[in-house]
Amino acid sequence: MDPIKNPFSPGAGSPPPELVGRDPVLEQARILLGRVRQRRPEKSMLLTGLRGVGKTVLLNEIKRMADDEGYRTIFIEAHEGKALGPLIAPYLRSLLYDLDRIAGTGDKVKRGLAVLRSFIGALKLTMGDISIGLDIEPEKGAADSGDLEVDLPNLFIAIGEAADNRKVPVAIFIDEIQYFNKKELGALIMGMHKIQQHQLPLVLLGAGLPILPGLAGQSKSYAERLFSFPNIGALTKEDTAKALQDPAQAAGIAFEPAALTEVYRLTKGYPYFLQEWGYVAWNVATSSPISLQVI
Repeated sequence: MDPIKNPFSPGAGSPPPELVGRDPVLEQARILLGRVRQRRPEKSMLLTGLRGVGKTVLLNEIKRMADDEGYRTIFIEAHEGKALGPLIAPYLRSLLYDLDRIAGTGDKVKRGLAVLRSFIGALKLTMGDISIGLDIEPEKGAADSGDLEVDLPNLFIAIGEAADNRKVPVAIFIDEIQYFNKKELGALIMGMHKIQQHQLPLVLLGAGLPILPGLAGQSKSYAERLFSFPNIGALTKEDTAKALQDPAQAAGIAFEPAALTEVYRLTKGYPYFLQEWGYVAWNVATSSPISLQVI
């Protein structure tokens, strides 16, 4: 078996060769993106699940869908030790400059940049040295209070209005969202609440550990009315077989049915472990079909 042609891809966030068993979530995302694009209200999505079930893979696939639908997108990975404000500001700067390049009338994008400049100025006062180049005068009184739960919603509104002015929807993707503290998560929730109230073309899609729905509810009691929390779990026996068989068959290699059954028994359909088993089995096997003895 040629290891260079090994189709399996164990790793953190590595896309599998065959994305199976996730059609309902992808369909939900397709509807969400379509409705927001038409300025129709719809719950944003926060994917939840244990590590290794493919949340990041799904988030990237939904981002690809959004890009194909004409969305302007940003993808952020939260992590410990990095506050939400300084983390998100550079991405929003890039987003607004992207909107500014789209032909259109009015000054909503320039106002969005001015509000972002105010937001950054307030961050400097409350969090110390933050350096983000933005050669524009701040809009006084807009997103400059220093209170994230006040300022971030105002900034989201300015960005949503800029997107509406340019007639393009915006999607913000945030992975590992559980790392935000209660106030930061509350600011995101309040921001999306304001966006829904104004029916602006901006949507938030995130992913996090199973504690995320509880954290969101503790932060803002109305979070469950703003977000859906699809649970991303293990694959069924049938989808497990498909996740292994189809990539192998595309490369001219087969699995014995008994081998597939044993992999499911050992992994319980856990996506990361499936990729590990497939990867190692491919490299250990000397010929097709990959047998139970190899597993």
